[in-house]
Amino acid sequence: MENAILEMQQNLRDGFFVAFVSANKDHYFPVTKSDDIAFLNDNRISIHRKNGWTSIINLDLIVEICIMRELS
Repeated sequence: MENAILEMQQNLRDGFFVAFVSANKDHYFPVTKSDDIAFLNDNRISIHRKNGWTSIINLDLIVEICIMRELS
């Protein structure tokens, strides 16, 4: 799964992002092409954004990983 996620991120076009969608479907964690992803273990990833923010996501709580278009 690690390679698939990294490939999705590398192939993003302008205006799109990778979304890690949570179980309630109303919330997702966006990952842009410029964000750094680190795989901490089999079920947790760290996303470090260029603005200095870091998020840790538990993949056990994610029901879908997809590419979404940014709203302007």
